[in-house]
Amino acid sequence: MASEGAEMKAAEAGAAPPSYVGPNDVAPPPSYDSLFGKLKQAKEESDGNVDFVKTCCGILVGSVACSICLGIFLAIPIAMIAVGATYLRDCPAEKMIPIYLIVAGVFNLLSNILMIIRGRVNKRKEGEEEKQSGAGPEQLINCFLVAWFIAGNVWVYRTCDDWQSSNSILDNYCNPTLYYFSFWIITSTYIVLGVLLVISFALCICTCIFGKKE
Repeated sequence: MASEGAEMKAAEAGAAPPSYVGPNDVAPPPSYDSLFGKLKQAKEESDGNVDFVKTCCGILVGSVACSICLGIFLAIPIAMIAVGATYLRDCPAEKMIPIYLIVAGVFNLLSNILMIIRGRVNKRKEGEEEKQSGAGPEQLINCFLVAWFIAGNVWVYRTCDDWQSSNSILDNYCNPTLYYFSFWIITSTYIVLGVLLVISFALCICTCIFGKKE
């Protein structure tokens, strides 16, 4: 009754009736974290159909690329564990090669999983004071993986000229699948690092050239 009386007095005085909506009753802003939300946001912010189609293609390509990278990050360590465990006793020429694959695969898989979990947690806590900071346990794992990778280089490359794949009875025998897989896992790492280095160097040159022109 008191609230009705207040509203009637406010109406008679020509003022708007008081609002009884609390601060917690205000609807939160829409979230665009999901793929559907990003497409909806693109539709709202696009200037026309052509611009909307271009934006949608960029969003979809980015999502597919992320999925592919995630699949590679998880598939390669699993393959390393599988190959190392399968041929664990099939390389007397260097017994540490299958062990190298198993250990590297396990720790790479663990590091990738922790990185994914950490990214999701930080994304949920974005803008909050409790946002997780610091490197976390994956930094220690990565330091170990660097040292283990160097050891793997020694074990694999020093066996390059001495192993043979025809007679499993000999002491210098190593299963060809195991050895070539280990060899190309390590070699491809250097190839990827080289490509990234060239791209970074090219970007630095372009930045310097266009920066001076501006």
